[in-house]
Formats: sequence, structure tokens, C-alpha cells
Amino acid sequence: MASGVEFDEDKAAYGGVGRPGGIQMPSGGYSAGPAGAEPGMVRWLKAHGLAKSSRAAQGILIGVVIVNIIIMFVVIKFFLL
Repeated sequence: MASGVEFDEDKAAYGGVGRPGGIQMPSGGYSAGPAGAEPGMVRWLKAHGLAKSSRAAQGILIGVVIVNIIIMFVVIKFFLL
């Protein structure tokens, strides 16, 4: 019982035309911009003098994530147990 309906394939998933402004990675995915570009939060931390290098900014961001996970655990434990 074929209805004759055809669907367009997602060309980005098969290495075809991708997102504008993105760079196709060897794995088939896309990066956010040109190679070597820093993420926005890293640039922000460096611009405001909170980090002197990209590595330091990434360390700060990892620390923020860890602190948020701890706070989330404490809040969940407080309200649910």
C-alpha cells in the first residue's frame, strides 16, 4: 500500500550542505565557527580580566559547573528528603 509520499533527507547529516557559517568536522559534525575560535564565555572572561589565558578561563568554567552541581544537589536534598 504505497502512497507515493517521499521525504527529503537531511543533507547536513549525510555530509551535504550544512549550516551556514559552520565548518564541517571530519566526524561529520559541525563546529561553531572558524578553527581556533574561542567560545563566547572564554572570550568574556578574558576580556573582563578574570582569566589570563584560554586554559585558565576553561578551568574557571569547569569550577562554575562543579559548584552548580553541588548547589543543585544540596537544594534537591533539602526539598525532597
